[in-house]
Amino acid sequence: MKARYVLLTAFLSLIINGISLYNLPIGYISIFVMMLIFIPNLFLRIIAIGKKRKVQGSNNIFVKAAIDFEKNTHSKIPYILLMMVMYFGGTGLIYFQIYQYDYIDRLITDNVHLPIFYTVAPYLVGVGYVLFAASLVMMTVHFRKIFQEAGIFQKNEESKYVESGRRSSER
Repeated sequence: MKARYVLLTAFLSLIINGISLYNLPIGYISIFVMMLIFIPNLFLRIIAIGKKRKVQGSNNIFVKAAIDFEKNTHSKIPYILLMMVMYFGGTGLIYFQIYQYDYIDRLITDNVHLPIFYTVAPYLVGVGYVLFAASLVMMTVHFRKIFQEAGIFQKNEESKYVESGRRSSER
């Protein structure tokens, strides 16, 4: 699954949950879903650009560093723990929103004076739940694919530093 689809779904979840006001805390978690997807994909993109420039014949320190970054092995555990936090946080906030619905409803009705909002809000709440759940599932599928394919998550016995003519093991 491509990162742009996950980012788009999480962004739509943020917007819809923010507009509905009832699901605003769930919208905040969508920001963290976007960050969790964006940061590893940024590094994967840097590696891809470095490989492309190496093929084109560029041989400067930035290209070597971008290619060598793939040789550093990254642990999957922080990403798995963060995904679990997203699931537990989302579940907890949904439970809280349902449990405290009367108080949230009273707060919103006392402060929002738009009649159209009250006809649209129930639909936005439902769409917000669906988009949030979809972004979490898509995030999990995306990371499963990245963990299997990306070189930064695979064990690598090569040099972990930019080579300057000699390998660090030859010194």
